[in-house]
Amino acid sequence: MTPQPSAPGPPRPLKRKDAPSSSNTAGSTNHNKRRKTQVALDASGPSKRKDAQSFSATTKNARHDKRRQTTKDARAISSQASSKAFKNGELDVDKFVKAREYEIKALEQGMARAKKALAERAFQQVPKELRRRTASHNVKRVPKRLQRRAAREMVEDKTKSDRRKPSRHMRLRIETAKRLRALSAKQRARKDAVVKDQGTTNVQSDQRPVSVKSRKPRVKKNALKDPPPAPAKFRKRQIGKSWLPTHLYHAKRAHMTSPKEPLWRYAVPLTPTMKSYRPTHRASGDRGAVAWDMSYMATVSLAGTEQSLQGLLRALGIGVSPETKQLWETRGQRWSLGTRVWEGWLYCRDSFPLQAIAPATVIWCAENEPTSVLGAVAEEKANVQRKTVRKLLIRVHPSAFHQLWDEVLRLAKVQKPQVMVEDLRFEIGSIEITGPASTEALLGALWPNTSTSCRDWPQGSVEATWSSLAEITNPATLPENVLFGFDIVDPRLHHPPRTIAIPQSTRESALLSTLSKWPCDQTQTSPKLFDRNARLKAARALPSQKAINRRKSFAVPGTYPEPKPSDAQIPILLYATRNLQSRNGGQSRAQGTWNFLLPWKAVLPVWYSIMYYPLSTGGQPRFGGLREKRQIVFEAGVPWFPGDFPGTAAGYAWEVREREKRKEDWAKRPRGKRTEWSSVDLGNGKKGEIGDGWACDWERLLTGMAPPTTGKSAEAAGDPSSKSDSVSPPPKLCHITSAAASSLLSGSSPLHNIDLSTALATVTLDLLVRGVPQTCARIYRLPSSSAIDPTAISLRNSWLALVPTPESRRRGREQKQPFPSRLRRDAPPHVVHRQLAQSLLKPPQAGEDEYPVCPGEEDLIGFVTTGNFNLGEGRGTGIGCILLGRVLDRVREGRDEGMKGRLCVVRNAGQSVGRLARWDIAG
Repeated sequence: MTPQPSAPGPPRPLKRKDAPSSSNTAGSTNHNKRRKTQVALDASGPSKRKDAQSFSATTKNARHDKRRQTTKDARAISSQASSKAFKNGELDVDKFVKAREYEIKALEQGMARAKKALAERAFQQVPKELRRRTASHNVKRVPKRLQRRAAREMVEDKTKSDRRKPSRHMRLRIETAKRLRALSAKQRARKDAVVKDQGTTNVQSDQRPVSVKSRKPRVKKNALKDPPPAPAKFRKRQIGKSWLPTHLYHAKRAHMTSPKEPLWRYAVPLTPTMKSYRPTHRASGDRGAVAWDMSYMATVSLAGTEQSLQGLLRALGIGVSPETKQLWETRGQRWSLGTRVWEGWLYCRDSFPLQAIAPATVIWCAENEPTSVLGAVAEEKANVQRKTVRKLLIRVHPSAFHQLWDEVLRLAKVQKPQVMVEDLRFEIGSIEITGPASTEALLGALWPNTSTSCRDWPQGSVEATWSSLAEITNPATLPENVLFGFDIVDPRLHHPPRTIAIPQSTRESALLSTLSKWPCDQTQTSPKLFDRNARLKAARALPSQKAINRRKSFAVPGTYPEPKPSDAQIPILLYATRNLQSRNGGQSRAQGTWNFLLPWKAVLPVWYSIMYYPLSTGGQPRFGGLREKRQIVFEAGVPWFPGDFPGTAAGYAWEVREREKRKEDWAKRPRGKRTEWSSVDLGNGKKGEIGDGWACDWERLLTGMAPPTTGKSAEAAGDPSSKSDSVSPPPKLCHITSAAASSLLSGSSPLHNIDLSTALATVTLDLLVRGVPQTCARIYRLPSSSAIDPTAISLRNSWLALVPTPESRRRGREQKQPFPSRLRRDAPPHVVHRQLAQSLLKPPQAGEDEYPVCPGEEDLIGFVTTGNFNLGEGRGTGIGCILLGRVLDRVREGRDEGMKGRLCVVRNAGQSVGRLARWDIAG
């Protein structure tokens, strides 16, 4: 009999066997025995590290074999023998078809397994800057380009969504929202029914559609403005503070202020989440641009006759000093005509040069008719006689806004006729941008308004002049404090922006001609940003993003939508400023800054257009926070308000806030890892830090040496947990501007009844030796040359010996590698003598026994308010404040000795080593 084929059984892979053979079973048994024996021998061995290494290697190999086996199983395809479908030499069609059906399904499953075995899910393809420490199954947390794929993968894998059960409060809010929607639907239906009935009865009388005109908000004269109402879903997050227009953009990309501790009543971005210290330095000076949302800057509007406005500004200290008297003369007519801006210090009423408030920017509104500068004097007299109403804007830092507001309000009421004061804090926003590509980015984002698509403007107009500045890589090359005022179109209509065409060098002569003549002085008209109705109209005319997208869909592919007469016209004020001081003394190296004002609701569209502009040099503009702002002005050698001006009320409040933060950070550290201020060695047998080590202790500097503390009192002085109930009042410090301080030190002007014992001046510090000054570092003067104590004279000579001479600097540059500290035994005598002579001539280094100690507390003159490594200079620099009364005599004594009168010693808090430096009045 022929053997009968067995019935088709369950399918099985071809590469696998049903059961192992007897030989394989025996082999595996012997292998297990040998493995147990080896394990026993390893356990009895003395070495444990070897076991750990073998265990880690075994684990690694097992992990690798498991992955290899997973890949192998995914690629294995099951099949079925065809012989089982034959019976007595005949083909069983039913069994044959079932076998082939199984193979086809196995092939499809194998292909799917092989595809998913080594593939990555959407959650694993997030870019590096968007990765998180833990994965998330919430599709909305994945970038938009991967959200569809992530949702599809979750459906295929039956992954549970990260949806939590709503809480009791959330269920109450959902039910309330449903009831409100139902109520609004009923009211809408009732209103539509009334309108329908009126339309049927009066269809012959009136065929025009009914339009409801929104009510204009009431102007609050001489009163503070309330923040705009926040959306319902964000209302609880803005209790006690306000969001900037670009808050949602920054909240995803930057570290913000603490929700419970806002800064100046705003949620301000501090620094980007990505590392940005060096990129910010490169973008601001070498290639690129850095932008900030400066909408937290306060804006005050003044309206009145020109005579009243001039009287108010004079009372605030504008045009009173010898440096600013030209503002009310012929040289300052460009500012009063509205083609320039002025930046300077404001003071309390008739108190110049004392009681400084803050630096501010004053912008006059140009006349409706463009006037020339030559006829400005006659025009000014005519305006005074006609008593025309003029307007101006004052921009000030928010930390000093309330102090300035109270002062301006008192001065406005005493003017005849009275001046109207309006708070525009939440009505006008601002953006600041700097860098070589800042002008290019603004030209690509700010398109002047036009009714046609050709974008042709009259020759010499403000729009034509602005469009011809594409070759400008430094706004400081423009006329000083130049001002543009024009309208722009909605930047969302040409988003995403495209790189503009940079003109060739053949147009360089035309650009130089424009900069020399500057036609905007004769063509500038009254900017609409000063008009309240124009601001409200621009804010209300901004269409929704949905309408913008619909309009883009109707445009020809690859082109922008055609302009319409009904498009929103956004008024802006654009002006360029220069840094007040550059450390190298060359203003050409200092990068200028663009500032522009625009309506509050238009800040976000313009911001997105700037951030996504593709620069011609590659990349996009960067955004910065408060730390980047301080970094750039620090590298330029310019003090930052309010941090570097503790002589003002806003500056002292900032110092108190920062010292509390530093104190908390110090207290969080364990005792073994924090500085013990009472054990700091100051030299000459003196121990203990001067004042609080975490603060610029101006109270200690003014009151003099504190009584010595011993025992428990000394421990309590360095222990933050021992708090006193009585808080010392702020010292009566007085900030002196750079011009007044320079005139006092040179003796060219009277003292103006200044109390030199409390007068503070902001200075820049340049170290003459190696080292980096830090914030809260102590600044000492050198001992007097006429001191009676020989120890003081010896200490002064020791510090003066460290002053580098031109010869030592040249020798340091020529000598690339210093001589080794130890010579060979067979070194020739002339090499030994040369190294010995150099060691005798070389000044002592920090840490050596011959290095001089710091002067005493009687020579303490100030503190460092900002100190760090300056990337622009390639060395450590600092900005600080000193008491003029303690350096005035030394400067006058050392006037004949060059810079010796301005030498100082800088010692970081908690350290005992001082660094020789030179201070100079900051501009």
